[in-house]
Amino acid sequence: MTGRAVPADLYAALQACFPHGGLPGWLTAAGPRCGTGAAPIPVDGADRASELADLVALAWWELLQDPGDDPFTKLFTAACARHLS
Repeated sequence: MTGRAVPADLYAALQACFPHGGLPGWLTAAGPRCGTGAAPIPVDGADRASELADLVALAWWELLQDPGDDPFTKLFTAACARHLS
C-alpha cells in the first residue's frame, strides 16, 4: 500500500468515525479538508500505509453496523471498501 493516497471522501469517512482526535497526526496535519474536491493526502511509507489500512478497516466495520439509509454512510462505506480492495 505504499504510495497510496487518502482521497477526500475517505478522509471524511475517517473523520466521521474518529471525530475526537483518533486519527494520527500525519493524517490530520494536512489541514482542514472540508471540501470533497480537496487534493488526496499522500501516504508515505509502509508503516503509515499499514496504520491507514487498520483505521479504514475499523471505520468500514463501524459504518457497516449502521442499518440506516443515510447517504453519507453509503458514501463513506463505499470509500472504505474502495481503499481496502
